[in-house]
Amino acid sequence: MAYVYNRTEVIQSLRWKVGAVLPLEVQQKVNYSEEEYFKNHSAALESYMSQMEVDLTVDMVPPKDPYIKVRVLDDIGDVFLSDQSPNLARHSIHFLKRTDAELFISQGLMEELPS
Repeated sequence: MAYVYNRTEVIQSLRWKVGAVLPLEVQQKVNYSEEEYFKNHSAALESYMSQMEVDLTVDMVPPKDPYIKVRVLDDIGDVFLSDQSPNLARHSIHFLKRTDAELFISQGLMEELPS
């Protein structure tokens, strides 16, 4: 019983660490039931975050400032963000909401600069 409980905790923590899709190397190490459990847990978490209109996966510790300074590493172009529509050209520097920039940072398209 303890083994099953431990596995479920590991699978739940993977959602916070790797996102909604299991990496191939992890998929090869889980069985079908565990993979289904991950998908269902992920769907439940997404549903909750959608209903509450909050992204719990952005920061585990609340930031001191909701805005960060970022440098664009690859040309992204014109995008619509929550409070502005900047042209995110390569090597440009912007002061964006952390929640808007996190996705681009995680994809390697931006880097956070020290303030």
